[in-house]
Amino acid sequence: MSVVLLWFPIIEAIINQHFKLGSQLTIAMDRTQWKENNVLMVSVIYQKRAWPIYWCLLGKDGSSNLEEQQKVLRPVIRLLKKYKLVIIGDREFHSVELAH
Repeated sequence: MSVVLLWFPIIEAIINQHFKLGSQLTIAMDRTQWKENNVLMVSVIYQKRAWPIYWCLLGKDGSSNLEEQQKVLRPVIRLLKKYKLVIIGDREFHSVELAH
């Protein structure tokens, strides 16, 4: 089972229905602890809601690092390359390297 193979075509179709190609999308990065799972997630914001696009389970407790952040962000940027992206995140995502 692959998020990219199964979920990406579905979320791409949903996004294409609600957004014009070339329009601006707001993408949120966040990490949350859900029970014993530490989840790093990237979502698109639409009408005050976050639609999950891509995620990974971190094999550790606590904050994510640059490598993990890039790992979840790269496939999303490739998927949504036909849109203008504004990527937001809280203080966990503060590195200059990630901005590049």
